[in-house]
Amino acid sequence: MRILFFCQYFPPEVGAPAARTFEHARHWVRLGHEVTVVCAKPNYPTGVIPGPYRGGLTHRETMEGIDVLRCWIFATPNAGVIRRSLSFFTFMLSATFFGCFATRRRYDVVVATSPQLLCGLAGYLVARVKRRPFVLEVRDLWPRQIIDLGSLRNPLLIGLLRRLERFLYRHARAVIAVADASRDQIIAGGVPSEKVRTITNGIDEDFFTPHDRMTSVRTDHGWGKELVVMYIGTHGLSQGLRTVLDAAALLQHREDLRFVLVGSGAERRKLLRYAEELDLRRVTFLPPQPKEAMPHFYATADICLVPLRKLNVFLLNIPSKMFEIMACGRPIILGVAGQAKQLLEEAGAGIAVEPEDPAALAKAIEALANDPERRERHGKRAREHVVAHYSRRRKAEDYLACLEKVVAGGG
Repeated sequence: MRILFFCQYFPPEVGAPAARTFEHARHWVRLGHEVTVVCAKPNYPTGVIPGPYRGGLTHRETMEGIDVLRCWIFATPNAGVIRRSLSFFTFMLSATFFGCFATRRRYDVVVATSPQLLCGLAGYLVARVKRRPFVLEVRDLWPRQIIDLGSLRNPLLIGLLRRLERFLYRHARAVIAVADASRDQIIAGGVPSEKVRTITNGIDEDFFTPHDRMTSVRTDHGWGKELVVMYIGTHGLSQGLRTVLDAAALLQHREDLRFVLVGSGAERRKLLRYAEELDLRRVTFLPPQPKEAMPHFYATADICLVPLRKLNVFLLNIPSKMFEIMACGRPIILGVAGQAKQLLEEAGAGIAVEPEDPAALAKAIEALANDPERRERHGKRAREHVVAHYSRRRKAEDYLACLEKVVAGGG
């Protein structure tokens, strides 16, 4: 089978969409299928395109058997609604044009992943030109999420995005959701249930594996035997990381605790200033790290944090970093309700607290900090659960079965 896949983000960029698409595509290639990925030139989250990819409108390469077509984009840091919207729009134009004229003439199926929805539109348009079935993958429910976050308030744009969302659902041969709660919402919006399939995120359990906590990361940063409470990921509006800093302020008396926030995003500068205002001496901010370093950073952590804002839309999400942490055998303190909390409790992977509640978060941190046996127990159960139920290899095979059914005409 020949698969054409549209995803704005792709390695060397880090993050959930890049990892999910790459790992699925890599496995499909290993099973003997041909995969072309149309993505943007790498620039997320800094807005800077690395040297090897500069110049020209496209850059073509092969990654583990995947044919990767990287298209020109208006590159901008992951901050500012207008600039990010322009980035999304230029990728849609670029991906549509080069998807039509710089890829094979014939494919069996065209897949596009959202958010953002304009990536989905590019996939649909190319599928129409190539006269192939179109499949839409929905990782986050847009525009609902950006409306709830307050990132989008313009009634005209909201209306346009909602119409685009309905249009893509209507014209997709199949819709792939990443959580059952998201699938339920899509069906409640009028999409036939037989058209919507859940294929959750998963994990490469051979890459994300447990390691001893006394890593070179500890040595390099001088953390010694401190208890490290770590957050890795985007520093954006969705995560509500002020809650983490407020909890750190409540635990200033604990000189054995070190808070580490790894990543970047639209809110990072504000968080740095807020940490200074609170005079947080035991909080360390680090820039984004390459994927190869992630297992060692997770190993360094004694406690891993997964927070999100207290919004109804996040009841439908399972943050992909949960799977990485669980595979690395580390306990989680989860500040998310809904689907994510259900996963945590099924796995016995840690403690769930009320989102955006610094006192509850501080209490949970102290509970795990004071109980090394409990930390070890949560980590062990987490690893066992994620390997048993969320292997990326099996998820890729489930996805492939869905695409084969679409190609066969079964929807």
